[in-house]
Amino acid sequence: MIKKNTKAIFLDGDFKGEYDWKGGIPLSEGEIMSVKINGKLLQYKLSKKEVSCDAESEDQIVDVLYTFELM
Repeated sequence: MIKKNTKAIFLDGDFKGEYDWKGGIPLSEGEIMSVKINGKLLQYKLSKKEVSCDAESEDQIVDVLYTFELM
């Protein structure tokens, strides 16, 4: 069974921080994500995507790390 962990890091702006995303979102580098927070609409660009897989046990653990920058 494949188990997926997804983490998103927003480097700046009002949504700055690190977040665990349950279930994940399929994104590619360069895509734009709009985030609405406190009545403001912020646009972030996915600047880096890292994927790793630990396949040494019966289950495969896939870790996805997204890094976003404010546009």
